[in-house]
Amino acid sequence: MRYNKFVKVWLLLGLFMLFMQIVVGGITRLTGSGLSITKWEIITGTLPPMTDASWQIEFEEYKKTPQYEKINLDMEMGNIFTSGTFKFIYFWEYIHRLWARLMGFVFLFPCLLFMALKWVDKPLLKRLGIVILLAALAATFGWIMVASGLIERPWVNAYKLAMHLCIGISVFAMMLWTCFYAFNIRQINVSSTIKRYFSWFTVLLAIQIFFGGVMSGMKAGLFYPTWPDMNGEFIPQIVFDISQYTVDNFNNYDQNTLLPSLIQVIHRSLAYVLTISGLYIFIKSFYTLKLNDKSVSAIFFISLLISQVVLGIVTLVNCKGSIPVELGAMHQGLAVILLGVCLFHNYMFKRQG
Repeated sequence: MRYNKFVKVWLLLGLFMLFMQIVVGGITRLTGSGLSITKWEIITGTLPPMTDASWQIEFEEYKKTPQYEKINLDMEMGNIFTSGTFKFIYFWEYIHRLWARLMGFVFLFPCLLFMALKWVDKPLLKRLGIVILLAALAATFGWIMVASGLIERPWVNAYKLAMHLCIGISVFAMMLWTCFYAFNIRQINVSSTIKRYFSWFTVLLAIQIFFGGVMSGMKAGLFYPTWPDMNGEFIPQIVFDISQYTVDNFNNYDQNTLLPSLIQVIHRSLAYVLTISGLYIFIKSFYTLKLNDKSVSAIFFISLLISQVVLGIVTLVNCKGSIPVELGAMHQGLAVILLGVCLFHNYMFKRQG
């Protein structure tokens, strides 16, 4: 079925909103804003505090959290433009939740209209149904993640944060795949070797994004803000200390340096593997595609990969005392775009035979 331009624009709008939600989520995490709203109110939480009294109520609720008691005792009400104040962190968490609600409206009502007009068919609706289920899972897991930081720890659990990030990106990936289908992206025949290379690269990149989420949740960049060494060592000695590998250290990663060290070693190592394999895949695929319009995608792929590696290094070496929000958000956003380009190649390439 050929879909008209209104359906295609609607799908692209949904894809853009999902991307922005991931970016805003990254800013929310990097600014420590995720625990500023202590209740999950789907309907009544749509409007922000409108009076000084209502702002004070929200602030008093936040004061009951471990984050305030252990980290932000000197925090003031402030305003949404002043970093480190309550209104500032409340703003980013509120925008993150409001944007999710807006996505629901933008998705639901046009979808009902297009169904009534018979502009969408069952194959497309099935794909969109998967998007909806994944989005619901992301929202549910998001609250589970937030709840993990309202009891004992002054921040959300790093493992749950990484899972929330990955589920959110899976929503984006499924929506992107749906767009490929709706736009009828032309597929080309390539050798099974090249298709397999891109498939494995995409899997490895997804794993890297997960570890990036864990690293961000543990604020591991603050421990070793140097490159190519790690505070004078290529691999910290604690990583080789087998006695440190206990269940307690894995659970209470914020009370020792093992996990931040180990996660950063893994994240760096995977980056090197991805860079080398990405360069190899680029050379193989570029000469296979020749100088046609599809070879441009290979150039775009390698340009994004190199940019992401450089941005990751720049972000890391600037993690001295605090994580740079702008660089961290850009690093996460570019990772999502790179994943999208990889998915495009996976969709575009058909195995010969």
